[in-house]
Amino acid sequence: LGKKLDFFCRSLNLYSHNKRGTLRRKLPPISTANIRPVLIITPTVMQCSDATCPGRALTQYQRYRDVSKATLLRGSECFEKVPVLAGKCPACSSMFWADHESFNNPSNDCRLAIHLPDAKYLKVGTQVWVDRLVSRAIVNANYSFHASTTAVTEFWNYSFVQPSGTTFKLTRRHTWKAFVLESIRLLAEPSGAELLFVDNMAVKDLVTPAYEYLGDGGIICSAEGHSCDECCHAFKDVADVIPNQPDNPAALAGHDENHAVPDNPADIRMIVIDGIVMGPRHCAMPGCEVGLLNAQTGVFCKAHQDEMGVRCHMKDCVRVKVAGTQACVNHQEQWRVYRACYANSSLLGVQRMLRRAQEERQEWLPVGGGAEVPEHDDLAEQEVEQVSGSKYNNYFSAPRFYCVETICAPCGVVIAWRKFAKSEGVAKILQLLEDVYPDPASRPSYIAIDKGCALLKHIVRQGHWPAWEPTTRIIVDSYHYINHRVTDHLCRTWCNPAPLNGDAPNLVVVDKDKQGNLYYKRAFNTQACEQLNAWLGGFQTVLNRMTVSNFDFTMHVLLFLHTQRVIARQQGREEEAGDESEDEEDE
Repeated sequence: LGKKLDFFCRSLNLYSHNKRGTLRRKLPPISTANIRPVLIITPTVMQCSDATCPGRALTQYQRYRDVSKATLLRGSECFEKVPVLAGKCPACSSMFWADHESFNNPSNDCRLAIHLPDAKYLKVGTQVWVDRLVSRAIVNANYSFHASTTAVTEFWNYSFVQPSGTTFKLTRRHTWKAFVLESIRLLAEPSGAELLFVDNMAVKDLVTPAYEYLGDGGIICSAEGHSCDECCHAFKDVADVIPNQPDNPAALAGHDENHAVPDNPADIRMIVIDGIVMGPRHCAMPGCEVGLLNAQTGVFCKAHQDEMGVRCHMKDCVRVKVAGTQACVNHQEQWRVYRACYANSSLLGVQRMLRRAQEERQEWLPVGGGAEVPEHDDLAEQEVEQVSGSKYNNYFSAPRFYCVETICAPCGVVIAWRKFAKSEGVAKILQLLEDVYPDPASRPSYIAIDKGCALLKHIVRQGHWPAWEPTTRIIVDSYHYINHRVTDHLCRTWCNPAPLNGDAPNLVVVDKDKQGNLYYKRAFNTQACEQLNAWLGGFQTVLNRMTVSNFDFTMHVLLFLHTQRVIARQQGREEEAGDESEDEEDE
């Protein structure tokens, strides 16, 4: 120990005597404020933690002269040449690092790695590590600023790395890996899931098994069991009534013959469903929704790219394509037209916005002269699957997923989400509901959706109504009901979101305005998904450029964080209300 301390003093130039013991110089006083810790990235355990191992003490994996030096981002500071130590068990050959442990898989020759949930540092590059403060800041920046990894990287370099005077430069890949490694720990925290993956996986390969393992098919685990006074009300069998109010004929326009929910004393819960037009590109082959082999210029997944080979990308053509093009000699004219229409980047944005305006078919969009006014919720259109997979007769470009469908509680908590290809069909919506609520006892009392009447028709026609009728009623959200009720008798009589004739006492409550006057208001916020979509729209530019696997992972992380923060805000309001009531009692 004495020799090590002597070596340590010489390294820091704190040795006052020479080898013969003669005083060389007096050491100047050192302020405690200037003393900085020696940073070493090292495992947090001293002995093997493998259950099959007797618990041998770890040995240093590398000799001192071979210990690697890394750059460490610690908060807003950047440190270079930080030693990185690793431990090895002499009995089972398990390796121990600061952020993960790896061991041999007994079933095959590959090695598995357990990512430590409480790791202090994360490895984001070959010789780059960050502490958890940095990784959390990157996740929060992506969430709060609707920022891409490139934007976050530039911000961090300009704000913290460059002022430190180091030669190091944070890259987009470092930022993305920090986002992924921090996110898998956030997703695993509520359930305590073990983060077990193949060792030394590239980050582009890690996101797919991470979403499959932690994504739960798009169900947000942080929303499980959530209940608050905004999304859950006590059951009422008699409607609230404002006394001495004259009859209002408009209130009877939505006469509901469905008589709300069955007589059930349990609490009344509602969910809201809606979709937002966005999504990544997927394979152009009909029926295939796998991600592209080449996310930049490809149009097929790996399997279909191997199948197509050098074939012409016109449908049903088996000729060989001309070099430098995607078409054979006979279809060069079609390829030329495609390039003229879509290759010009200056026109692409305008054309995309025009196509998007037609695809969304929103009621508030202006209808051009001579254009046909779109019918609302055309059931036939929703149920028909386009077998061709595209309205085009070629595979020159990869299609996008049509929309992201979300299920929310009226308070804003996100329950689940899923990508839909081709269209927002009612058959897909029903499948999503059945996957999220396989147990009838867990189903909500009301489902509010913009195409509620179309969904109700589909459920009845397909014979699913007996399974849903005892527990659930389907209504149209308040915004879309304004247009639906005018021409749709079924929508008026079965899907009214707030009938004022007392047929649905759990959908309407009486409240007081600022002047103390009584008025009717909806018991639930049926616009929760519209509000969520307005927030999600800020990520559309970033998410649409991602691969399918990156899109799935990022979308799930964003909605998971959003749900956590909505619940945290609710708890904060409840605590403030409790403190105010205690203060009033003390007075």
